[in-house]
Amino acid sequence: MIHTALRLPLVFTACIGAPVMAEQPDYAELMAEAAWDWRPGDLIFRNGVNEMDEAMKRSFGLQWASVGILRASSGGPRVVYADQANGVTEVMLYEHVEGLTPGDYAVYRLRDLDPDHDPHDQMGSGPMVRLGLTIAYGAPFDDRLVLGDGAFYNAELAYLSALNAGISLGTPVRLRDLAEGSGDLDPQFRMLLESHRYCRHALSFDECWTHDLQNQSIVTTGSLIASGALDRVFP
Repeated sequence: MIHTALRLPLVFTACIGAPVMAEQPDYAELMAEAAWDWRPGDLIFRNGVNEMDEAMKRSFGLQWASVGILRASSGGPRVVYADQANGVTEVMLYEHVEGLTPGDYAVYRLRDLDPDHDPHDQMGSGPMVRLGLTIAYGAPFDDRLVLGDGAFYNAELAYLSALNAGISLGTPVRLRDLAEGSGDLDPQFRMLLESHRYCRHALSFDECWTHDLQNQSIVTTGSLIASGALDRVFP
């Protein structure tokens, strides 16, 4: 992907006379930093971000492991996401997709998102990122997959951000509906769940799964896309 820095109009002052405004670049040129006509709040799905996300992907047969939320900034578009080591953070869009081909990631847009700013104003962050920047930013990564516990995994961050904007991206899914039994879980994912607070007093992980974990509800990248509330905009 070719990254073009966001260019703003420049003002040149002649030695004598009024300031002269340089020619403004057209809208398409401003958007050249992304391979699609991006909007604040776009959701970017990709793989290879976190080991935890990858383990969930393998366990549940998901197409995409991770999802981030696009926002505008003075330096260009950024992606807010949950990093397994650093918690909720952000990177520049070009860094997030660096080295990826169009087939290595997908972008979806909330169909009913009602921005509180001009949808063509790329400097407005929009309602989707409010939770990530004002409440969740810096919060730890949620490796226990508990909704609303103050920590966030990627699908949860996108799901709760949409709720905060007044949009439901489907409903949480019980683990038992994603995996028939604990034996179907990816070994790395199972190992992470063995230290789950629900399993502290269980005699075995299988017992914990049967009596507690299988009834826990989570959201996944798959459930977000299957919600029917998103339109694919790239590729």
